[in-house]
Amino acid sequence: MLLPRFLTTSYPMERHYFAVPKFVLWLIGLYPEKERTLAVKLWFFFNFFILTYGCYAEAYYGIHYIPINIATALDALCPVASSILSLVKMVSIWWYQEELKSLLQRVRFLTEEQQKSERKLNHKKKFYTLATRLTFLLLCCGFCTSTSYSVRHLIDNVLRRAHGKDWIYETPFKMIFPDPLLRLPLYPITYILVHWHGYITVACFVGADGLFLGFCLYFTVLLFCLRDDVGDLLEVKNIEEFPTLEQEARIVWKMERLVDRQNEIAELTQRLSGVMVEITLAHFVTSSLIIGTSVVDILLFSGLGIIVYVVYTAAVGVEIFLYCLGGSHIMEACSDLARSTFASHWYGHSVRVQKMTLLMITRAQRVLTIKIPFFSPSLETLTSILRFTGSLIALAKSVI
Repeated sequence: MLLPRFLTTSYPMERHYFAVPKFVLWLIGLYPEKERTLAVKLWFFFNFFILTYGCYAEAYYGIHYIPINIATALDALCPVASSILSLVKMVSIWWYQEELKSLLQRVRFLTEEQQKSERKLNHKKKFYTLATRLTFLLLCCGFCTSTSYSVRHLIDNVLRRAHGKDWIYETPFKMIFPDPLLRLPLYPITYILVHWHGYITVACFVGADGLFLGFCLYFTVLLFCLRDDVGDLLEVKNIEEFPTLEQEARIVWKMERLVDRQNEIAELTQRLSGVMVEITLAHFVTSSLIIGTSVVDILLFSGLGIIVYVVYTAAVGVEIFLYCLGGSHIMEACSDLARSTFASHWYGHSVRVQKMTLLMITRAQRVLTIKIPFFSPSLETLTSILRFTGSLIALAKSVI
């Protein structure tokens, strides 16, 4: 299978590190590690204004058309849910930029330390490449969704012109604008800015979701490397029948370092929860509604409208899946650490080492999770969301 080099394991690992989120957030002037020059700040606030006004214009349009034409209203209200959610993500990343920068640098340092063996390097290659591929998939889905709105509008107008009808001066996303902005010569500029509004929405989604998924997978690498080091330290060949004080002290010192590493991973996970709480909570609260509304739009529209909302629904579904997949990877890595440590020869070591090992097993059994109010992202959560979405679809079908 032929893939671009940046999606393969041969791509340098340091360049894999948050490759896609770094690109999209840099594109809108929001990447936490990017130097905050005046030009970058001005570009960021320009994008912030475009996204904010787009949210207002879409919401106003949708609410205005609810009593007039429900299909047209939903055509505006469905995308505005994603736009508002992207605005939340943009503000959250900006607000927590210093904390995110600290996390990015610390996790980079810790993962770069885990390249001392081929086994650890393989863990890193596997999960770094997986993070890049999945976030690139999300970027492709978002790009196709945003582009499909513009393509739909252009094709509809081309067909109208072919049948001798007038061009409809509307924007690809349904928005309310002052009349002069929807007439020549300003209409092309308005159209381009609205189109860019769609790509800003995509960039915020991919950036925030990519950061979440990346941190989850990189924490998984740290947990797997910790598991390997614990197994190597406690293996049979390190057990002396009559150990000297120096030999026992060396084992105790190494075990203390491993416990400290486990504590730091737990602390980093807690810090990530604090940074991502607003983003993740808002995402899960709105995702079912977005998917349900998209399905209603699929039932109401025909032709190109169906294709647009099928792509939209698929993109939102991929986002939810990535959140849940990242959370599940951390939980499974913790459980694997507990099982592997318990299966080692810890009972052959000194009492102090045994106590530290049991402490590690106990902490690993309390699996690390990204703590969000009411739930934690996992594949079980995804199942619940799909069931709720199915109920919304069934309700829509009964009404329609």
